This record gives sequence, structure tokens and C-alpha cells, in this order.
Amino acid sequence: MKRIFVIILLGVSMLASAPMLKAQSAFSLGIKAGVNFSNYIHKSNLKPGGEAGLFLRFGKNFYFEPNVLYSFRSTNFKDLKDEIQESFEVGQHFIDVPLLLGYKFVNRPNFNFRIFLGPRVGFRIGSDYDNWDDMVGYAQWGGQAGIGIDFWRFTLDVKYDISASKFKEYDEKTFWKQNLFNINLGFKFKK
Repeated sequence: MKRIFVIILLGVSMLASAPMLKAQSAFSLGIKAGVNFSNYIHKSNLKPGGEAGLFLRFGKNFYFEPNVLYSFRSTNFKDLKDEIQESFEVGQHFIDVPLLLGYKFVNRPNFNFRIFLGPRVGFRIGSDYDNWDDMVGYAQWGGQAGIGIDFWRFTLDVKYDISASKFKEYDEKTFWKQNLFNINLGFKFKK
């Protein structure tokens, strides 16, 4: 419940900052791609996946950055001997929509250093494990926070993502939550 409150608070703060962002009037459009590492907290090991998509950035020092990303997440469940008798890997396909609010600590014409955070919703569009659809839902809410560097038209983001969505286990008594660590490289068509 606390995480959902934080996500709502972040969304309201983004809307409240919209006039300030509009007054600054800088705009960027770009593409990004990268690697992610995901796991379910205390249930699985980190495995690499990937993501790619589009982003927009509005504002100069303070900015708003919505993204639309295809994300493939892979997770290896191998240490659940007390709970199930098999190990297995799960690959999931998502459309992720992070809505990030950021601040550029260093803002030069061809270089900046920035921090960002905001809510994220992911819509699962597929899975390569047969029973996975019965265990988890199709929508996943969470939040992201990270740092970024822009050099000329290139952008590099390192971010951490934690899910606010809980997924029921087979016994309906305990829950799993997914974590993601992402590294993305992007290119801005308009800076």
C-alpha cells in the first residue's frame, strides 16, 4: 500500500510540475535500447534480458520523460526446494510505460548529468512458461529511479525498478515481487 501511495504521489508531482516544464520548452525525441536483469525478490536469480523503445523529453533543467518500451525479462527459479520440486526459467514479454521526472545537475549544450524517478506500468504480452499466466497478472505497477548522462545526442541511463504489484504463489499465502536493473543507451533525433 505504501508503494502505491508513493507512485500516486509521484504522478501528482509530475502534473504539478507541468507548467514549469512547459515554460522551459526544450524537447527531445529519441530511441533507446539496453539490457535488463530481473529477479523475483528472494525467489530467483538475476538473468539478462533486453528492452528497446522510444522516449520523449520535455524541459531543460527539470524535465518530464515518458517512454514506451518493449521489454523481455528472463528469470531463473532454481532454489525453491522447500516450495516446489523443480527448477525452471521464465521469459516474459512486456510493454513498459515509465513516466519519469528528472533534474539535470549539469546542463551544458553537449553534456549533462541527471537523476530521475517516476511510476511505471508494464503490460505483459506473453510468457514462455506454460503455467505462468495462472500465477501472475497481466499488468505490473512499479517505480523507477536512476541516473543518466547525455553526451551530444547520445544518452546513457542506469536505473532500478521495483514492482508494487504482488504475484500470488501457488499456495495463495505468500507473494512474489519483481525487481529490475536496467542499462540503456539511446540516441536523440532532436536535442
